[in-house]
This record gives sequence, C-alpha cells and structure tokens, in this order.
Amino acid sequence: MSSQTGSETIDIKAIFKKVLAKWWLFMITCGLMGALAVAYIKTTPKRFLVQATLLMSDQRQDAFGGGREEFLKGVSFLKNNVAVEDQIAVLTSRSMMTRTLKRLDFGITYYQTKNYRTEEQYEYPPFYVKLDSVSQQVIDVPVHVTVDRAAGTYRVRSEGKFVHLYNVAKQTELDGFVESYEVDQEARIGEPFVADHLSFTIEFPEDREYTKDVDQFFVIRSLEGLVGDYRRSLTVQPLNDESSIILLSTVGEVVSKESAFLNKLMETYIEGERYKQEQKGYKTINFIDKQLGNVSDSLRRVESSMESFRGSSGGMMNAESTSDVLFQERSRLEDERSVLLRRKRYCESILGKLRSSDDLRNVPAPSSSGIDDPVLNNQVLELTRLSAELAALNLTTVRSNPTVIAMERKVKSIKSSLEETARGLVEQAEISLAELDRRIGGINYQFNQLPENERQLVNIERKQKLTDNLYNYLMEKRAEAGIAIAADQVDKTVVDEAFLGSVGPVSPDKKTILGGALLVGLLLPVLFILLRDLLNDSIEELDELKRLSPIPVLATIPSAKRKRVLPEDPKSILAESFRTVRINLQYLNPGEPSRVIGLTSSESGEGKTFCAVNLASVIALSGKRTILIDADMRRPRVGDTLGLEPGNGLSTYLIGEASVDELIRPTDVPGLDVLTAGPIPPNPLELVEGERMSELFDSLKERYDQLVVDASPMGLVSEYVILMRHLDTTVYVVRRGQTRRNALRLINDMFRQGKLGRIDLLLNDVKPGQGYAQGYGYYSK
Repeated sequence: MSSQTGSETIDIKAIFKKVLAKWWLFMITCGLMGALAVAYIKTTPKRFLVQATLLMSDQRQDAFGGGREEFLKGVSFLKNNVAVEDQIAVLTSRSMMTRTLKRLDFGITYYQTKNYRTEEQYEYPPFYVKLDSVSQQVIDVPVHVTVDRAAGTYRVRSEGKFVHLYNVAKQTELDGFVESYEVDQEARIGEPFVADHLSFTIEFPEDREYTKDVDQFFVIRSLEGLVGDYRRSLTVQPLNDESSIILLSTVGEVVSKESAFLNKLMETYIEGERYKQEQKGYKTINFIDKQLGNVSDSLRRVESSMESFRGSSGGMMNAESTSDVLFQERSRLEDERSVLLRRKRYCESILGKLRSSDDLRNVPAPSSSGIDDPVLNNQVLELTRLSAELAALNLTTVRSNPTVIAMERKVKSIKSSLEETARGLVEQAEISLAELDRRIGGINYQFNQLPENERQLVNIERKQKLTDNLYNYLMEKRAEAGIAIAADQVDKTVVDEAFLGSVGPVSPDKKTILGGALLVGLLLPVLFILLRDLLNDSIEELDELKRLSPIPVLATIPSAKRKRVLPEDPKSILAESFRTVRINLQYLNPGEPSRVIGLTSSESGEGKTFCAVNLASVIALSGKRTILIDADMRRPRVGDTLGLEPGNGLSTYLIGEASVDELIRPTDVPGLDVLTAGPIPPNPLELVEGERMSELFDSLKERYDQLVVDASPMGLVSEYVILMRHLDTTVYVVRRGQTRRNALRLINDMFRQGKLGRIDLLLNDVKPGQGYAQGYGYYSK
C-alpha cells in the first residue's frame, strides 16, 4: 500500500497502527456510549404492540347459519360483498376514528415522572380531572399538579409557547394561539380551579400518595389531535392476499388503553355496518308498503264491482264450460301480460331514475317488484353498492383522490351497462306484449259471442284473482324483509379481541440501541483519528516519513527533557540514540568518510541545533577531535545551548576582524571545540559566498578529525545551498508533529536531481513506539 516516493498514499497498515495506539480512546467512547444507551433505555417509556383480528366478510353463512342458499329470499336485500380493501379504507377513515374516540374517555392523559422516566397513568391515574365545558382550555401543554394534603391545597403550574385553545363543548380547536402561556397558582382541595384558559374540577382519591420526588401532571388533548395520532399509529392489513380476515395493530405505552381503542374501533365499525343493513331493509319495506296501498285500492274496486254485478244479474255465480276454458286461457295470457308489463314499467322506471337522478343508492331491486332476472338483479345491486361506497368516500376524501376517480369510473360503467340491459328488456317486453294483446284480442272476440252477463262475470272474477294474487305476493315479500331485518347478522365479526402482539416492548429496542451505541463508540474514535490525521499535515511517525520521501532515514531521536548529552551520563537513552547516528554515518554510508557533516531542516524550531550539539558531543566522546560550527548566522543557538557567553564568532572571522584561533572556544565536553556564529551580520549570504569561508574549512580540516556544521534552514534561506560545497554529508532534521509534509518536496526534488550529494533524514522528537525502539534507532534506504 505504501512506497518510498514523494507522493502521498493511503497506508491501511499505518492507519490501523494509529487506531490501535488509541485503544484507551475506544474504551472511553464505548463506555460512554454504552452508559448513554442504558440511560436512554431506562428513561424512555416502553411502548407495546397491541393487535386484534376482524373477519370482514363470511359468505359461507347467512343469518341462520345456513350454506350459500339463503334461508329467506329477503336476506338477499341485505348482503354486502364489498372488497376488503374498500372496507379497510372505511375502517381507518377519519369519520370512523372520530366516532370511535368520541365513545372513549381519552380527552385527558395523565402522566407521572419518577426517576427521570415519564410514564402514562391510564388505569390508575393520580387524580381525576373534569374540564369546564363552558370555558376555553389550553391543549397539548403539561399541567403539573402538586398536592399538599396537610395544608389542604394543591398547586397548578403550566407554561408553554404558541399554545392552542380548545372548545370542549363543540370538541373543536379554535383559530389562533396564545404566544406565551403561564399559570402558577394554588387552590383548596375540593374547590374548582379557575385560571385563564384553564378551568376544571379535580378529585384526589384517598388511596393515592403524593410525594415531592414524583412529578404528576396531565395533558388536555383535542379530538382532532387524538384522531390524527391514532390514524398514524393504526395499521390495518389482510392476513394474506386471499384472506377476508384483517389484522389491526397499534403501538402505545399502555396496553389496556390501546386494547380499549382497538376493541371500541371494531365495535363501532360493526355497529355502523349493522345500521346500514337495517336502513337498507327499512327502505325495501317502505317501497313494498307503497305498492300494497295501490293494490289494496284495486282489490276493493274489484270486490265492489263483483257485488254490483251480482245484484244486477240476479246472483249469477258460475259460467259454462266454454267460458271456463276461455277464461283460463285468457287468465294465463293476462298473467303473462301482467308480468311483462310489470317488467317493462320497472325497466322504464330504472331508465328514468338513471337519467334524472345522481343519487343511485336507493334503486329498488328487481326482486322487490317480482321480477326474476339474475342479470338485471346483479347489475342493480352492484350499482347501489358502488354508489353507496362513492358517497362514503366523498365524505372522507376530495374528488381528486385516485380512489374516488376510480370509483366514479366503476359507477359510470355499471350505469351504462344497466341502461343497455333495461332498454333491451323494454324492447323485448313491447314485442311480447304486442303478441299477447293479439292473442287476448282473439279470446275476447270469442267472449263477445257469450251472453253479456257471463262475460262480465268472467271479467270481474279474473280481475279479482289477479289483484288478490299480487296482494298476497307483496305481503309475502314484506314479511320476508321484516324477518331479514330482525334475524340477519352482519358479516363482520370480531375474531380476536385486542391482545398483546409482542413478547416484550417493541421500543426502546434494547438490542438495537446497545448495538448502535457500541457501533458509534467504535466509529467515533476512528473518525476522530482519521479526521485529525486528515487535518494535520505534519509528519507523525517513521513509517509516514519513509512513505513521503525516498531519502534514507538515518535514525530516530527520542523525545527528551534534557537538551544535551552530558559527559557524566554517556549511557543515557539520548546519548545512545546519537551514538547510533554517529555509527550509521560512519559505517552505513559507503564511499569516503564524512569528515564535514552539515545539519539543516525546513524551518527553525525543528531541533537542528539540538541535534548538531549532541551529535558533535557524541563524536568528541568517541575520541575524535571535533569542532562544532554555528553557521546559522540569522538565528544562532549553539552558544546558548552550550551555556557560552555571547561574543565574537564566525561572522567576525568572515569580515576579517579576527583570526580562527581567536574565535575557537572550548566546551565542557572533552575533545569538543566550538565556533559560535558571532554577532548577526546584515549580509550573511555574501559572507558565506566569500573566500574566507573556504579558507576556514580548509584550515579546520587540518586541525580536527570531524567538523559538525549547524547550518541555516534549507526551506527559509539560501545560505545552505552555498554551504553544501564544503560538506561531505547533509543530515536533514525532521521533527515529529512539526515538520510539514509539503516541506519535504524541495529536498525530494533536489535528491532525485542529484543536487544534494550524500544526504540522510534524521527524525527528531519521536515518542516510544513511534519508530524509536528502546533507543537503538533505525536506518533505512
């Protein structure tokens, strides 16, 4: 993944090492996130899943538990085969939720806070509040109640921003809001509480205890707010694609409260379905009663005609055999004609209603008029069903709703099909009536040949029989419809009343929360380390330095509080590390020995002088005559590091005001002399370029075994480039945590171009475990 090139690459191994080095950070974050997760679980109210099942349509049984064949034909008026999806929409509609919640006492919710956990108190509230229906009340604001039985008082506190008001009597929210609401006052126990927008009576049961460490309060909820909450909480779905059984589910803090809601919802829904079926039966009976009134009048007129005829004909009662045959034949034809005429009139009535009315929910069924036509009967029933559903949807949704549009298309389609069927039946009836009229006319012609009295008697008897048969038929249908209303059961049945749908609470989910907390605890340190590494452009470790530069790393210098290698402590870790530098310079660099070693860096403060002083001290302690030259005439630090008084030095020699012998000063390290920088000159670049610098190095090489030069930083000034011609080896000091990655680009380019000669990197201020192994250093090419 990494290479010794100047380009920066992603080193997975290096990142992994950095992550492992911060193992303690993972312990802290995982422990902290775990504690926060446990605190969240402990303080968050538990929520439970409550479910119930409802059978939407049982087509295998009728009101009396029979099979598909109905016990009474009248039951067919009340059957409703609406699709399950449509019924689910009705069950979850806003109107159904509103009717259900009006029958439940959910308008005030009681809470109790103990040990930092707030829980709803439904079955055993701390007190009972009854609102003043005349006053306007604040809603969705906690109203805290503190009870002092000893003093016989209770204190009410409440505050909120942008608080809405509620009309309790009308159960409607008022427009606008109170921008800032606050109340804090006391009242005597047993007396009503009256304040601005908050008025109620409160009962404190004797078996309740009230302590200061428990906060008890209630919240007034609007009916509209409750409807919205439960519509969002409730989910309804079939058990499977082919099942008529649906599963109702809701989630809440109190199982008994959610159970009460589901049970009351199913009860309200079934009662609504039963009411719709009863209304359908009553409309059928009303229609039959109107028909019976007309037939009764006709029957009375026929009976009156019979009495009049008998009086005028001398009590004639029987007809001859010929007239009997003719009468029977004509009666049969008249019966057929009556059926055809009734069908024609019914179809004409249907056509008229389809053309003149938009409300098609009350179209009477053909069977109510004695017409047995399965196709027509199914089309009428389908039209009334779809019209009823469309009307229900229009009450709960807007006309642009896709469900409403689809339902309107269904109604229009079945309406068109019914019109075509009715027109066809009218045409067939007219043809058949014309044929029957022709045949009846022939029989009438034969009747005209009979005596007048006999013919009149036959006509009266025929009318009486036809009218009596129609009356009996309508009475039978009315009785069947009445029995169906009294005996039929709706095909919606509760399969399972509300039950707990999960073994434990569904939230808070302990496994998910603890797992998420552990994951966050692991990710936060990783992100912190990666982000810090991304934002930090300094070199942090040996592997990174090797990855950023092709120049060999000579050694690493550990972090140390002391600034120098002391002669009296030659075995210290600092001394051993610089001893490693000396050995690597002497034995691991091939070619001529490096008598003149120059130390530089990218900028000041990277330990260049520190390394130069200690390297020179170690070389001197090894027995070599060594001189340390402070060539950084812009910011000299060698004299200060060695504890020498300021005085003349290199700059004094270069301007010709003193000789070398006058400027060389001894140190407390045996065998180590020093040539300090001297006074800071105005033109250090010109002095370094002069001939006296060359003469200085030539002279010092004759007198010393090793020359160590503390040069100016390479990245800031150009003196070092000129000074390089006098050096055998360059040591470029890189300080961990300070030297920037971009600072290496200059020497990397010069190294690749061969302009630096022999050069090594020296990593300074390394912490144990970051490239420094027990003080023995490192060398890499």
